[in-house]
Amino acid sequence: MAISTSHLFLFLSIVAIFAPSALATNYTVGDDAGWNTNVNYTAWAQGKTFYVGDFLIFKYPAGDHNVYKVNGSDFQNCTVPADQTPFSTGNDPIFLAKSGKKWYICGKEGHCGQSQKLVITVMDMAPANSPAPPPPSAATKAVLSGQIGFVVVVVAILGLMMA
Repeated sequence: MAISTSHLFLFLSIVAIFAPSALATNYTVGDDAGWNTNVNYTAWAQGKTFYVGDFLIFKYPAGDHNVYKVNGSDFQNCTVPADQTPFSTGNDPIFLAKSGKKWYICGKEGHCGQSQKLVITVMDMAPANSPAPPPPSAATKAVLSGQIGFVVVVVAILGLMMA
């Protein structure tokens, strides 16, 4: 049986909505070490390419740390912005919406000075023929498998609708 125009429109709409998020990468900052003092976040970020649409996920025990988005000067000086509320849940996803340099620090007393700060460069969306990203962490694999599982279910439902 041929697919109807309404079914095709539904399918293409679902693909348009979920395809970009399925291609995004979720980076758990610090991998297994999480967001903590005395972790070399420069080394952690080295070799990773961050794109618009990706997420940084800051994981830490709530109350022990926090995350501030800062500018380059505040990053260098470990200055906590007085006009900002920090991320502080212990599981803070930050969507990378724009390309450019991004700076993050922990605002707890002395933590930034103990290397709890991260600077990255976010690139425009990855071209279709870009090289494969580095292997994902376990957390990234779990999130991606959930997204892929959802897409598989949608495709299965559409297959049943066409039958």
